[in-house]
Amino acid sequence: MNYNNYSGRKEVAFEDMMTQAELERRVSAMSDEEQSHFKLLIHKLVMCYGDGNAQGVVIVGRAEDQLAGVVTLNCDEMEASQLMLAANDFFGFLNTLGAPPKENFN
Repeated sequence: MNYNNYSGRKEVAFEDMMTQAELERRVSAMSDEEQSHFKLLIHKLVMCYGDGNAQGVVIVGRAEDQLAGVVTLNCDEMEASQLMLAANDFFGFLNTLGAPPKENFN
C-alpha cells in the first residue's frame, strides 16, 4: 500500500503534525454540523486503511494561493491521478448543472 504525503516539493515529516491536545481543542471548537462532516471525513479516510480497500487523495490548500499539499491513501501516483480526473469531471458537471445552454451565450 502506498501512503504518500507531499506538500509542494517537500515531503512533510510526521513531526510537523499537531499534538493530540491541539486536535482535541480544534474538534471541540467545531459546530455540530462541522463535527458531523468531520466524522464523515474520518470514516472515509479509515476505509483506506487496514481491512478497507478504498483509495483516496486528500488535497489541502487555498484555491487563491494555487498551492496545495497532497496525501495519497492506498494508491500510487497513477491511481491518484485517475481519482483526481474523476473528481475534476464530477465538479465540472456540478459547475455546469443548471447553466443555460451554450447557444444562449451568443
